[in-house]
Amino acid sequence: MIKNRISQLISTFFYLGKVKYAPGTIASLATFFIWYSFMPENILLRLLIFLFISIIGFFSIKNSLICYNDKDPQEIVIDEVIGMSLSLLFLTDLVIMSIAFILFRVFDILKPSVIYYSQFYNGAYGIMLDDLLAGLCVSIILVQYI
Repeated sequence: MIKNRISQLISTFFYLGKVKYAPGTIASLATFFIWYSFMPENILLRLLIFLFISIIGFFSIKNSLICYNDKDPQEIVIDEVIGMSLSLLFLTDLVIMSIAFILFRVFDILKPSVIYYSQFYNGAYGIMLDDLLAGLCVSIILVQYI
């Protein structure tokens, strides 16, 4: 079905999620380079792009989950793209953005505090929520450097 194929294309971030080792880190790194290279300076436009990616990502996860036998398949990495995007939303400095990448991966992997519990929601909500919270934590930490 074409809807499932498009959903898998998006939820795997153009099949980066199918990379054998560290697909979440690779998707986060790709997001870092895209945001640094192509995102406009206008914060409103950045916010609109982030919201668009988040909405499309949520529905692609929801639609592609039926193709997997896992509650949180490793191949689905659009949630890392969304969380990393939130981390970078207000940043333009390369050094601070690099710190955001490192912090996001640390929060995403270790899942401290409420981030850990958020992943237990069912479906697309649980898959996305932990990455959104990790991205939010990074943004709160680094907003002072804007």
